[in-house]
Amino acid sequence: MDIDHILVPSDFSDTAQQALANALYIALTQNAKITLLHIVTVFDDDPYNTKQPFPDLKEFYEHLEKMAGDHLRETLSSDALQDVQVEYAIRRGFSPYEEILSFAADKDVDLIALGTHGRKPIARFFLGSVAENIVHHAECPVLTVRMDEKEFKVPSYENVLVPIDFSDQSIKALELATKIVRPEGTLNVLHIVEDAIHPAYFGIGENTFLEFLPEIKDKANDMLGHLIKEKVPDSIQANIVIKEGQVAATIMDYTEQQDFDLIIMGTHGTNTLGQIIIGSHAGRVLRKASCPVITIK
Repeated sequence: MDIDHILVPSDFSDTAQQALANALYIALTQNAKITLLHIVTVFDDDPYNTKQPFPDLKEFYEHLEKMAGDHLRETLSSDALQDVQVEYAIRRGFSPYEEILSFAADKDVDLIALGTHGRKPIARFFLGSVAENIVHHAECPVLTVRMDEKEFKVPSYENVLVPIDFSDQSIKALELATKIVRPEGTLNVLHIVEDAIHPAYFGIGENTFLEFLPEIKDKANDMLGHLIKEKVPDSIQANIVIKEGQVAATIMDYTEQQDFDLIIMGTHGTNTLGQIIIGSHAGRVLRKASCPVITIK
Protein backbone atom coordinates (compact mmCIF):
# COMPACT_ATOMS: atom_id res chain seq x y z
CA MET A 1 0.00 0.00 0.00
CA ASP A 2 1.69 3.18 -1.24
CA ILE A 3 0.90 6.63 0.12
CA ASP A 4 1.68 9.28 -2.48
CA HIS A 5 -1.10 11.82 -1.82
CA ILE A 6 -2.50 12.83 1.57
CA LEU A 7 -5.64 14.93 1.91
CA VAL A 8 -6.01 17.10 5.01
CA PRO A 9 -9.48 18.72 5.29
CA SER A 10 -9.08 21.80 7.46
CA ASP A 11 -11.36 24.16 9.33
CA PHE A 12 -8.27 25.82 10.90
CA SER A 13 -9.05 24.38 14.33
CA ASP A 14 -6.35 23.03 16.65
CA THR A 15 -7.38 19.44 15.89
CA ALA A 16 -7.09 20.13 12.16
CA GLN A 17 -3.56 21.45 12.78
CA GLN A 18 -2.71 18.27 14.69
CA ALA A 19 -4.05 16.22 11.79
CA LEU A 20 -1.76 18.21 9.49
CA ALA A 21 1.20 17.54 11.79
CA ASN A 22 0.52 13.80 11.61
CA ALA A 23 0.07 13.98 7.84
CA LEU A 24 3.40 15.78 7.60
CA TYR A 25 5.21 12.96 9.41
CA ILE A 26 3.73 10.39 7.02
CA ALA A 27 4.46 12.58 3.98
CA LEU A 28 8.10 12.86 5.03
CA THR A 29 8.46 9.11 5.47
CA GLN A 30 6.65 8.27 2.21
CA ASN A 31 7.79 11.19 0.05
CA ALA A 32 4.12 12.06 -0.43
CA LYS A 33 2.41 15.35 -1.23
CA ILE A 34 -0.23 16.98 0.93
CA THR A 35 -3.37 18.81 -0.16
CA LEU A 36 -5.10 21.09 2.34
CA LEU A 37 -8.82 21.29 1.62
CA HIS A 38 -11.33 23.73 3.04
CA ILE A 39 -15.06 23.36 2.42
CA VAL A 40 -17.02 26.61 2.33
CA THR A 41 -20.60 26.13 3.51
CA VAL A 42 -23.12 28.97 3.76
CA PHE A 43 -25.71 27.40 6.01
CA ASP A 44 -23.61 26.63 9.08
CA ASP A 45 -26.45 28.13 11.16
CA ASP A 46 -30.23 27.80 10.95
CA PRO A 47 -31.40 29.21 7.57
CA TYR A 48 -35.00 29.22 8.84
CA ASN A 49 -34.27 31.69 11.61
CA THR A 50 -36.26 34.80 10.62
CA LYS A 51 -33.88 37.01 12.59
CA GLN A 52 -30.97 35.90 10.43
CA PRO A 53 -30.86 37.92 7.20
CA PHE A 54 -30.45 35.86 4.03
CA PRO A 55 -26.98 36.69 2.67
CA ASP A 56 -26.03 37.70 -0.81
CA LEU A 57 -24.64 34.31 -1.80
CA LYS A 58 -22.03 35.52 -4.27
CA GLU A 59 -20.66 38.11 -1.89
CA PHE A 60 -20.79 35.75 1.09
CA TYR A 61 -19.04 32.92 -0.76
CA GLU A 62 -16.32 35.29 -1.91
CA HIS A 63 -15.86 36.57 1.64
CA LEU A 64 -15.58 33.05 3.09
CA GLU A 65 -13.26 31.90 0.34
CA LYS A 66 -10.98 34.89 0.89
CA MET A 67 -10.82 34.14 4.62
CA ALA A 68 -10.11 30.48 3.90
CA GLY A 69 -7.45 31.35 1.34
CA ASP A 70 -5.71 33.67 3.78
CA HIS A 71 -5.66 30.97 6.45
CA LEU A 72 -4.45 28.30 4.05
CA ARG A 73 -1.64 30.48 2.70
CA GLU A 74 -0.61 31.29 6.26
CA THR A 75 -0.47 27.57 7.02
CA LEU A 76 1.59 26.90 3.90
CA SER A 77 4.16 29.48 4.99
CA SER A 78 5.10 27.38 8.03
CA ASP A 79 8.76 26.36 8.11
CA ALA A 80 7.71 22.83 9.05
CA LEU A 81 6.10 22.37 5.61
CA GLN A 82 9.04 23.50 3.50
CA ASP A 83 10.37 19.97 2.90
CA VAL A 84 7.07 18.61 1.59
CA GLN A 85 5.05 19.39 -1.52
CA VAL A 86 1.91 21.09 -0.22
CA GLU A 87 -0.96 22.70 -2.08
CA TYR A 88 -4.42 23.87 -1.10
CA ALA A 89 -7.93 23.82 -2.51
CA ILE A 90 -11.26 25.39 -1.61
CA ARG A 91 -14.63 23.87 -2.49
CA ARG A 92 -18.22 24.96 -1.94
CA GLY A 93 -20.90 22.57 -0.78
CA PHE A 94 -23.82 21.85 1.53
CA SER A 95 -22.45 18.54 2.84
CA PRO A 96 -18.82 18.82 3.93
CA TYR A 97 -18.15 15.11 4.21
CA GLU A 98 -19.59 14.46 0.73
CA GLU A 99 -17.38 17.19 -0.72
CA ILE A 100 -14.34 15.74 1.05
CA LEU A 101 -15.07 12.25 -0.27
CA SER A 102 -15.73 13.59 -3.76
CA PHE A 103 -12.43 15.49 -3.76
CA ALA A 104 -10.57 12.42 -2.47
CA ALA A 105 -12.01 10.27 -5.26
CA ASP A 106 -11.33 12.87 -7.96
CA LYS A 107 -7.70 13.37 -6.92
CA ASP A 108 -6.79 9.72 -6.20
CA VAL A 109 -6.03 10.42 -2.56
CA ASP A 110 -4.27 7.60 -0.69
CA LEU A 111 -4.92 8.81 2.87
CA ILE A 112 -7.28 11.32 4.50
CA ALA A 113 -6.10 12.92 7.76
CA LEU A 114 -8.57 14.97 9.78
CA GLY A 115 -9.52 16.14 13.24
CA THR A 116 -12.64 14.71 14.84
CA HIS A 117 -14.07 18.07 15.93
CA GLY A 118 -13.67 21.66 14.84
CA ARG A 119 -14.63 25.22 15.62
CA LYS A 120 -16.58 28.32 14.55
CA PRO A 121 -16.97 30.90 13.04
CA ILE A 122 -15.09 30.01 9.85
CA ALA A 123 -16.46 26.47 9.66
CA ARG A 124 -18.12 23.86 11.77
CA PHE A 125 -17.87 20.57 10.03
CA PHE A 126 -15.78 18.19 12.15
CA LEU A 127 -18.50 17.44 14.69
CA GLY A 128 -17.93 13.72 15.10
CA SER A 129 -20.57 12.62 12.63
CA VAL A 130 -18.66 14.10 9.70
CA ALA A 131 -15.45 12.32 10.70
CA GLU A 132 -17.36 9.07 11.23
CA ASN A 133 -19.07 9.43 7.84
CA ILE A 134 -15.69 9.86 6.19
CA VAL A 135 -14.28 6.84 8.02
CA HIS A 136 -17.35 4.81 7.04
CA HIS A 137 -17.51 5.82 3.37
CA ALA A 138 -13.95 6.63 2.30
CA GLU A 139 -12.32 4.15 -0.04
CA CYS A 140 -8.83 5.02 1.24
CA PRO A 141 -7.42 4.76 4.78
CA VAL A 142 -8.44 7.56 7.17
CA LEU A 143 -6.33 9.01 9.99
CA THR A 144 -8.33 10.68 12.75
CA VAL A 145 -6.90 12.91 15.47
CA ARG A 146 -8.69 13.93 18.67
CA MET A 147 -5.81 15.90 20.22
CA ASP A 148 -6.55 19.58 20.78
CA GLU A 149 -3.05 20.88 21.51
CA LYS A 150 -2.02 24.40 20.56
CA GLU A 151 1.58 23.58 19.64
CA PHE A 152 2.22 22.42 16.06
CA LYS A 153 4.61 19.52 16.62
CA VAL A 154 5.34 16.80 14.10
CA PRO A 155 4.97 13.41 15.84
CA SER A 156 7.13 10.33 15.52
CA TYR A 157 5.46 6.93 15.27
CA GLU A 158 7.87 4.94 17.43
CA ASN A 159 5.35 2.76 19.26
CA VAL A 160 2.43 1.57 17.11
CA LEU A 161 -0.47 -0.74 17.96
CA VAL A 162 -1.99 -2.99 15.28
CA PRO A 163 -5.00 -5.11 16.34
CA ILE A 164 -5.01 -8.27 14.19
CA ASP A 165 -7.93 -10.62 13.59
CA PHE A 166 -6.38 -12.13 10.42
CA SER A 167 -8.93 -10.41 8.17
CA ASP A 168 -7.69 -8.79 4.95
CA GLN A 169 -8.23 -5.35 6.50
CA SER A 170 -6.12 -6.07 9.56
CA ILE A 171 -3.31 -7.50 7.44
CA LYS A 172 -3.39 -4.34 5.31
CA ALA A 173 -3.14 -2.38 8.56
CA LEU A 174 -0.01 -4.31 9.50
CA GLU A 175 1.52 -3.70 6.06
CA LEU A 176 0.87 0.03 6.35
CA ALA A 177 2.27 0.08 9.88
CA THR A 178 5.58 -1.36 8.67
CA LYS A 179 5.91 1.56 6.25
CA ILE A 180 5.25 4.44 8.62
CA VAL A 181 6.61 3.25 11.96
CA ARG A 182 9.92 4.90 12.72
CA PRO A 183 12.97 2.80 11.75
CA GLU A 184 13.91 0.61 14.71
CA GLY A 185 10.49 1.40 16.19
CA THR A 186 8.10 -1.11 17.76
CA LEU A 187 4.95 -2.70 16.39
CA ASN A 188 2.64 -4.20 18.99
CA VAL A 189 0.54 -6.83 17.24
CA LEU A 190 -2.56 -7.47 19.34
CA HIS A 191 -4.96 -10.39 18.88
CA ILE A 192 -8.06 -10.61 21.02
CA VAL A 193 -9.86 -13.85 21.83
CA GLU A 194 -13.44 -12.83 22.47
CA ASP A 195 -14.73 -13.87 25.89
CA ALA A 196 -18.33 -14.40 24.80
CA ILE A 197 -19.59 -17.45 22.93
CA HIS A 198 -22.06 -17.02 20.07
CA PRO A 199 -25.62 -18.16 21.06
CA ALA A 200 -25.37 -21.00 18.53
CA TYR A 201 -22.78 -22.62 20.82
CA PHE A 202 -24.64 -22.23 24.13
CA GLY A 203 -25.46 -25.93 24.19
CA ILE A 204 -21.83 -27.05 24.49
CA GLY A 205 -21.70 -26.14 28.18
CA GLU A 206 -18.75 -23.75 27.94
CA ASN A 207 -18.81 -20.05 28.80
CA THR A 208 -15.82 -18.69 26.86
CA PHE A 209 -13.89 -19.44 23.69
CA LEU A 210 -10.85 -20.41 25.77
CA GLU A 211 -12.93 -23.08 27.51
CA PHE A 212 -14.34 -24.22 24.17
CA LEU A 213 -10.99 -24.06 22.31
CA PRO A 214 -8.21 -24.09 24.93
CA GLU A 215 -5.51 -24.31 22.23
CA ILE A 216 -6.65 -21.12 20.49
CA LYS A 217 -4.02 -18.88 22.10
CA ASP A 218 -1.17 -21.13 20.96
CA LYS A 219 -2.60 -21.29 17.44
CA ALA A 220 -3.03 -17.50 17.33
CA ASN A 221 0.54 -17.03 18.56
CA ASP A 222 1.87 -19.32 15.80
CA MET A 223 -0.19 -17.55 13.13
CA LEU A 224 0.97 -14.14 14.31
CA GLY A 225 4.57 -15.33 14.31
CA HIS A 226 4.29 -16.46 10.68
CA LEU A 227 2.52 -13.23 9.71
CA ILE A 228 5.20 -11.07 11.32
CA LYS A 229 7.99 -13.07 9.69
CA GLU A 230 6.32 -12.52 6.32
CA LYS A 231 5.29 -8.87 6.66
CA VAL A 232 7.59 -7.11 9.16
CA PRO A 233 11.21 -6.19 8.32
CA ASP A 234 13.91 -7.32 10.74
CA SER A 235 14.74 -3.68 11.54
CA ILE A 236 11.34 -3.29 13.26
CA GLN A 237 10.72 -4.89 16.62
CA ALA A 238 7.38 -6.73 16.71
CA ASN A 239 5.71 -7.74 19.97
CA ILE A 240 2.94 -10.34 19.98
CA VAL A 241 0.18 -9.69 22.50
CA ILE A 242 -2.82 -12.01 22.95
CA LYS A 243 -5.65 -11.07 25.27
CA GLU A 244 -9.14 -12.26 26.08
CA GLY A 245 -12.14 -9.94 26.24
CA GLN A 246 -14.48 -7.75 24.23
CA VAL A 247 -12.65 -6.32 21.25
CA ALA A 248 -13.09 -2.55 21.58
CA ALA A 249 -12.92 -2.53 25.39
CA THR A 250 -9.80 -4.70 25.40
CA ILE A 251 -8.06 -2.50 22.83
CA MET A 252 -8.80 0.59 24.92
CA ASP A 253 -7.75 -1.07 28.17
CA TYR A 254 -4.45 -2.07 26.58
CA THR A 255 -3.81 1.39 25.13
CA GLU A 256 -4.35 2.93 28.57
CA GLN A 257 -1.55 0.73 29.90
CA GLN A 258 0.86 1.72 27.12
CA ASP A 259 2.04 4.93 25.50
CA PHE A 260 1.17 4.39 21.85
CA ASP A 261 1.83 6.99 19.17
CA LEU A 262 -0.65 5.48 16.73
CA ILE A 263 -3.28 2.75 16.33
CA ILE A 264 -3.85 1.20 12.90
CA MET A 265 -6.84 -1.12 12.48
CA GLY A 266 -9.42 -2.38 10.01
CA THR A 267 -12.98 -1.08 10.05
CA HIS A 268 -14.36 -4.51 9.20
CA GLY A 269 -12.97 -7.77 10.50
CA THR A 270 -13.75 -11.24 11.73
CA ASN A 271 -14.26 -12.69 15.18
CA THR A 272 -12.78 -15.85 16.66
CA LEU A 273 -15.09 -18.16 14.72
CA GLY A 274 -14.60 -16.30 11.45
CA GLN A 275 -17.85 -14.35 11.55
CA ILE A 276 -17.76 -10.83 10.08
CA ILE A 277 -17.95 -7.97 12.54
CA ILE A 278 -18.98 -4.56 11.22
CA GLY A 279 -17.18 -1.31 12.11
CA SER A 280 -18.60 -0.84 15.63
CA HIS A 281 -15.28 -1.81 17.23
CA ALA A 282 -13.36 0.70 15.14
CA GLY A 283 -15.96 3.37 15.90
CA ARG A 284 -15.60 2.88 19.65
CA VAL A 285 -11.83 3.06 19.43
CA LEU A 286 -12.03 6.22 17.31
CA ARG A 287 -14.24 7.94 19.88
CA LYS A 288 -12.07 7.05 22.88
CA ALA A 289 -8.46 6.74 21.74
CA SER A 290 -6.15 9.46 22.97
CA CYS A 291 -3.64 8.87 20.18
CA PRO A 292 -4.26 9.15 16.41
CA VAL A 293 -6.01 6.23 14.72
CA ILE A 294 -5.77 5.02 11.12
CA THR A 295 -8.67 2.89 9.90
CA ILE A 296 -8.53 0.74 6.79
CA LYS A 297 -11.31 -0.95 4.85
